[in-house]
Amino acid sequence: WYIWIYWANPMAWCLQGLASNEFMASKYDNGEVLLAIRGFQIGSEWIGYAFAYMIPYMLVSTAFLGFALKWNTIEPEQVHVKEKNKVSVGTAAALDQSTSQFNLPFIPVDLSFDKIVYEVEASKGGETLRLLNEISGIFKAGRMCALMGSSGAGKTTLMDVIAMRKTSGTIEGEIKLNGFLQERTSFLRSSGYVEQFDVQQAELTVRETVTFCARLRLDGEDPAVGGDAGKLRYVDHVLETMELTDIQTLLVGSYEEGGLSFEQRKRLAIACELAGSPSVIFLDEPTSGLDSRGALLVMRAMKRIADTGRTVCATIHQPSSAVFEMFDDLILLKKGGNVVFFGELGEGSEHLIEYFESHGVPEIAFGENPAAWMLRAYAGEGASADADWGEIYKQSSQFTSLRNELAAIPESPDESKKLTFEKTYAVEGYERIKLMNARLTTIYKRSPAYNGTRLLIALFYAFLIGSVFLRNTGPRSQGSDTVWEENQVDGVISTMFLSLIIIGVTSISMAVPVMKKMRDVFYKHRASGMLKHDSIAWALAVAESPYIILVAFLFGLVYYATVGLFSTAEKFFIFWVFFVLNVAIYSYFGQAFICLVKDIPTAGALVGALIGYNVFFSGLIVKPQYFVGPFQLGYYTAPGRFLLEGITMNQFEGIKQTVEARDESPFFFFLNCTSNVAVQTESCSGTMEQYVIDYYFGGRFKPENFWLDIGVCLGYLVLARFLTWFSLMKFNYVNT
Repeated sequence: WYIWIYWANPMAWCLQGLASNEFMASKYDNGEVLLAIRGFQIGSEWIGYAFAYMIPYMLVSTAFLGFALKWNTIEPEQVHVKEKNKVSVGTAAALDQSTSQFNLPFIPVDLSFDKIVYEVEASKGGETLRLLNEISGIFKAGRMCALMGSSGAGKTTLMDVIAMRKTSGTIEGEIKLNGFLQERTSFLRSSGYVEQFDVQQAELTVRETVTFCARLRLDGEDPAVGGDAGKLRYVDHVLETMELTDIQTLLVGSYEEGGLSFEQRKRLAIACELAGSPSVIFLDEPTSGLDSRGALLVMRAMKRIADTGRTVCATIHQPSSAVFEMFDDLILLKKGGNVVFFGELGEGSEHLIEYFESHGVPEIAFGENPAAWMLRAYAGEGASADADWGEIYKQSSQFTSLRNELAAIPESPDESKKLTFEKTYAVEGYERIKLMNARLTTIYKRSPAYNGTRLLIALFYAFLIGSVFLRNTGPRSQGSDTVWEENQVDGVISTMFLSLIIIGVTSISMAVPVMKKMRDVFYKHRASGMLKHDSIAWALAVAESPYIILVAFLFGLVYYATVGLFSTAEKFFIFWVFFVLNVAIYSYFGQAFICLVKDIPTAGALVGALIGYNVFFSGLIVKPQYFVGPFQLGYYTAPGRFLLEGITMNQFEGIKQTVEARDESPFFFFLNCTSNVAVQTESCSGTMEQYVIDYYFGGRFKPENFWLDIGVCLGYLVLARFLTWFSLMKFNYVNT
């Protein structure tokens, strides 16, 4: 009944039309024989039949697509999925008492910055653009400072420069923490940075996400931390501070498939940074995209963080009155990276209002939002075009007061307030790898759309490809005296090739988007000083391996059972080994490609190139004996060639079953048979081994190349892992 699938397949009709168009041409003397050998229909009329099928098929498919787009709407369900297993919450005592008063000791920080200049090279013309122009200020411990300004004023740029997030451009100026010059290792260990659009792993729970950060950012050898139990207790405190305790067992999820709300994600992002017990925490647009309730929830959490004595700095855009009133200080910027105002806001923003009104701005209306009034005053429609607010600020008492404060910072500050860390990372390398291994193992277990789907696809295609032979005179019931036809042997070889390609394409295509998410989360962790590239590079290989082995085993088991190859334990084992290598090469190159380039479409181009390279040069579409000249380079470098050679030579070596040559076929003449002999005496035939090794692959696929095939495939695996490792170390596809 598979014949109905064949007749319904548009690709089969397309191939029939192309084959008929080519081989029914007058330049072929035996075109009908060549078509018959491959199982095609004979006759030029099949060219027209192909068009008669494919054109209506295309029209019906287009109509169906239009109908589906119009009438079928698929919306993601915002479903909270609870864990089945009970989550450990640290010591038993932590379960019985509130953690609201629990905190880890940290050094409060006054962060000062003086005459910060940031310049980048223009994309065209080679000119230098100054984005920040001699900005000075102080972020004080226990206070919240808002960083505001019109679009393009440099709010996020300034915060990124201070937080050491910029990896391009030229930075000038001086940044100090409690009077000591900023030093990268100590600063990253003692600070946190919450991005505007934070990325988290969808497959982990809220608690697992925060716990991972705490375990990597807190030093368990520190007596104040108290080992892993102390870290877990601190996680309880962080969850309570961020009002996440009630949803700690929910999966983070994604916007497409459902999960945490946008506001809950914001609080989770803050919790992840707070899990490192930072002295300073930066937040980029923490209230953007939130309704008034959500914004107040986030601001209330930020206020609690500042009340512990930590320094909090946040860029903010068009805040409500309630949100704006919760800040203690303000840095206001205008386009060009110049300061318009820096100082305390005061009760009800009285200091800010007094400053602007004293410089000619109309009085604020009763009940008006001070933030909106301020922005309109210096950059809105009613703002004076003649007023240079940057110069006005430099002539103000606020600027003089700031200069006096910066000058008062002692040259020999108190050593007890210095942030020092002996190690770059809070935990040792083996512990980072161990934690990352456990994290990725959990992610893979909770990724049925990835792992479950590829297992089902492997089983489906193994049965679909192999079951074609269920009712044929296949190998399973054949004795040594069984006679094969050429197209039967060709079919078995073709299924081996299809198996490698179909499962390979599935593996690499599914690996790219999954790796993209993990790569982006890693970028955030690396920028926070949590871990290095080697931790995730190693963990990726370990987490992927069991599924690669299982996919290969299940496919091989079903394929062998249905095709009924010349089965021995040794042949099955070797088939499985090469199939493991095939799945691994494609999966790991998928990971490497998305780490090498910025986005999925570009990685898709590399994926397509690898697939096409393997398909063309593997040795089935074009036989090995026909690769000459420069084309031999592709033949000798395509991993698919070594995979196909390894599998086919292992399966057919030593098989002496008879293959009967079709009259006047290429194999017929290969055996030096003649039509008269074939008709008048016995049929023309050769052995299975002779047909496959000597004729089909022209003697260029050789059984003795077994260890070469294994070695080259292992070499490609090493190359894929190296590319992943190198790309994670070298590249950072975020806006820096």
